[in-house]
Amino acid sequence: MTVAARGPVDVLSKSVPSGTLIPQESKLQAVNAFGVQAVVAYRCDAVECKRRAAAGMAPLTRPDVLDLLMGLPEGEAVPVSALSGPERRALKATPKGAVIQSNRTVTRQAVQPLRVDLAIVPGRGWESAMEKAELFTPFCARAILVERPLRRKDDALLQADFYGIGLLALVGNELDVLVPPRPFVKRRHTVAGWKFLEDMYTQLA
Repeated sequence: MTVAARGPVDVLSKSVPSGTLIPQESKLQAVNAFGVQAVVAYRCDAVECKRRAAAGMAPLTRPDVLDLLMGLPEGEAVPVSALSGPERRALKATPKGAVIQSNRTVTRQAVQPLRVDLAIVPGRGWESAMEKAELFTPFCARAILVERPLRRKDDALLQADFYGIGLLALVGNELDVLVPPRPFVKRRHTVAGWKFLEDMYTQLA
């Protein structure tokens, strides 16, 4: 039975021991990102998600708004007069619940709503799956899920190890971790990184 027939979320949920490949508190769900069908292991910020729901806050999708929010300290009032012209224009487009604004100050409330621990791209061939997994490189750890027999297995192992992409092979009902995914290290905070999480939030919340 193929991965596609069973569904990758079902395969991974039943085959991955809790707390090994992904953190024990992570959830698995299928998403579409960058035009790629993948399964992400993620953890919601329960406080932030509850706050957003209570405020009726829409996801943050505009890069200019995210850029503004990244420049504001969380929970600290900043004089509106200190903002640049583009920042003031972005402030007008900020969705309800993202900031508290008075006549003279603005205070950021919004934080990133979740964390993606791992993106797993299923595929019949390891080469095409690995190309798709590379799209997640700036944002989280990556892995691919393929079925045996692997063509050019030695090449697959070398490529996966070199690029830090986990290589998972399905053997019957057993998941074989041929190459573990390299842990993700966030080197800097970017608008693109926050937007990725917001895009995931629209599908996962």
